[in-house]
Amino acid sequence: MLRQLVSGVMAAIALGGVLVIGSSVAWSNTAGPVGGAYTTRAEFDQAFADAVAASRPGNTPANRERLREMGWKRLHQNVPVASK
Repeated sequence: MLRQLVSGVMAAIALGGVLVIGSSVAWSNTAGPVGGAYTTRAEFDQAFADAVAASRPGNTPANRERLREMGWKRLHQNVPVASK
């Protein structure tokens, strides 16, 4: 009885795996491009510039330097006295 139960569970897992793989392959064949094609190189470059600007709006050199300095100050405050 246990052997039949294990065989049935394994068959169900295998069938599920085949269905998942098959559906992902079918989905990748039907998925098309989201937007239209870029007509000029300037439009192509602008699309990447917009994506970079939107990804990290506070990532400026001044902010990075300020955060770096704050981190160094915090690290130097937590140095044990025995290592000085």
